[in-house]
Amino acid sequence: MKALFYSLFLVTTISVAAQQTGKQSFEQLKESPAGSKIIWFLDAVKSGNLTDESIEKYFAPKLIEKLGADKLMSAFEDIKMNDGTLIMYLANRKEMTEYKLIVKGTKSNEWMEMGFYFEGESPYRIAGFTIDSTPASYETLQPIYPKSNE
Repeated sequence: MKALFYSLFLVTTISVAAQQTGKQSFEQLKESPAGSKIIWFLDAVKSGNLTDESIEKYFAPKLIEKLGADKLMSAFEDIKMNDGTLIMYLANRKEMTEYKLIVKGTKSNEWMEMGFYFEGESPYRIAGFTIDSTPASYETLQPIYPKSNE
């Protein structure tokens, strides 16, 4: 009985930690419905494997309707062509449906701020994203994802 209680407590603690605002670890991002979509986004830029099906799965219908699937695919291609793989150095959960990231492009070697905005309910698809250059340097930060050995 005690083992079951501890297991339930641990699962509850992990779930609550994944939902907290503030600086997020890679594990917290993976466990969060919205945060896991950020990881998917970075992987999709890196691989270039974006399909109509993945756009429908990961992006909110309102965003697809507003921009169109072709424009979303083009945005991924532009990021990959201009910046290369995006390495995430900082993930900050501002609200339950808003994240701010610090990333650096492997090709551009440029620091950028990214904003991710999600639907307010499940499945928490991406409702919008921004990417802007930043004059700040974050050389003291360590990569969150992907790590150099991934």
